[in-house]
Amino acid sequence: TRNPDYQLSDQFGGPHGDYYNDIDAVPAGARPVSLTLRSGARVDGVGLTLANGQVLAHGGAGGTASTLTLGSGEYVTSAQLCQGQKDGLTRIFYAKFTTSLGRSLAGGTVTSDCVTRTAPSGWQLAGFHGRAADELDKLGLLYTKR
Repeated sequence: TRNPDYQLSDQFGGPHGDYYNDIDAVPAGARPVSLTLRSGARVDGVGLTLANGQVLAHGGAGGTASTLTLGSGEYVTSAQLCQGQKDGLTRIFYAKFTTSLGRSLAGGTVTSDCVTRTAPSGWQLAGFHGRAADELDKLGLLYTKR
C-alpha cells in the first residue's frame, strides 16, 4: 500500500552505483533546513539536513561542497538534473535546486540531456532515492506535505 504522507518523483540517471532511499529516515511532514551539493565537473553528492537534525547524504566526498540554508517557511520546489557519460557510465552531471523564494543551489556541468522535477502543489523536497557510489549515478526526489 502507498503511504499518503509521501510522494516520489521518477528517478533520472544511470543504473550504476548502490541503491538508496531515504523514506525510512524521513518522518511524515519533515522539513529540511539546509541542502548541500558536492560538485566539480559532475555531481559528486547531495544531502539534506532536516529540522529534527537528521542528515541525509548520498554520493562521494569529491568535488566542492556548497550549502543553501533554507529560511523559515522556505522549501525546495524544483530540481533540474542533467545526465551524461563518464567512462561509459551514466552519471548526474548537473543539478540545480530552486526554492519557493527563487533562490537556488547548482553545481556540475550542464549537458543536452536534462529534466526538471517540480514538487506537487502543497509538497516539498524532504529526501532522495536513486543510485550512488563515488558520484551520483541516479537521483529521484522524495516529497512530504508542507
